Amino acid sequence: MANVTFIKVLADLSVASKQHVMPPKDSWKAPAAKGFEEAKNYHDGVGASNWGQGYPAADGLVTYFATQDNHKYHFDTAKEMTQTYKKFISTQIDAVSYAFNIWRLTLTFSNLKVNGPCAVGSKGCLGTKTDFFKLFKTYPGHAEFAMGKHYSKWRDAVGKGVNQCLKNYVDSVMIPGFPWYPAFAAFPGPVAPPMPNITWPLIACPATGLADITTPEKLKKAMLNNFDNGVAEKCHDDIHKTIFEAIATSLSMGFLIWVSTQTINMVMSTGNIPTFAPPFVPVGPVVNGQSLPGASHLLP
Repeated sequence: MANVTFIKVLADLSVASKQHVMPPKDSWKAPAAKGFEEAKNYHDGVGASNWGQGYPAADGLVTYFATQDNHKYHFDTAKEMTQTYKKFISTQIDAVSYAFNIWRLTLTFSNLKVNGPCAVGSKGCLGTKTDFFKLFKTYPGHAEFAMGKHYSKWRDAVGKGVNQCLKNYVDSVMIPGFPWYPAFAAFPGPVAPPMPNITWPLIACPATGLADITTPEKLKKAMLNNFDNGVAEKCHDDIHKTIFEAIATSLSMGFLIWVSTQTINMVMSTGNIPTFAPPFVPVGPVVNGQSLPGASHLLP
């Protein structure tokens, strides 16, 4: 698989399923229950012609908010906020996609031990020196929100949270003895020349951190842990939790598809054959072989 792909409609459905309303319940209460006079004044103030008007979905498909009252002003607010949050969510997902599809090409395996056809790598054998979060922040789409209040804090919560989860996954990947080099089982020479591994699915590699990138709750928690507490306290109806959960829902499914389809390629290894002694022993297995540095091992 060349690139990771995220399904944005999963994020839309996640937000819509929470049934948030406009105005938020914790900041506004309808005066209708306070008596006939208050209810009549409220209705007249809004204007009879503005009641009972629905509105089309902000994106033609999914709206994020219901309304406390069925009048035009609440409908307009719900529509506007749907468009605002939808644009934010879409931008964050695009930023993760942009950064990840560059970052994954820098991932390489190192310090593998090869004996016969089998390669072994402990935790830490997969890694990169490239910073995902820095790539995430360079996504051009962020510029559109540059003047938005607290945008950088929302953006950084997403980027740092995803970065932490990706690191947890990559740092935990292991190679438990896969038969990557069949020619090394019986090679006719004193030294086996550098050879690439046979193509292997990434999902087959054990990794205790796999759940960090494929479970919405873990991604959401990582984002919340990196979110500014002062901004979080001002979010009505815990909307920030819903937004981060929506992003995490889309990302987790995309990462699951990616790790299930990504292959490991071009891990070059070499090694000595100490038992090679022609003509009596014309072939032998590689012993204490090792992998060689490479540019990228997660090619399409």
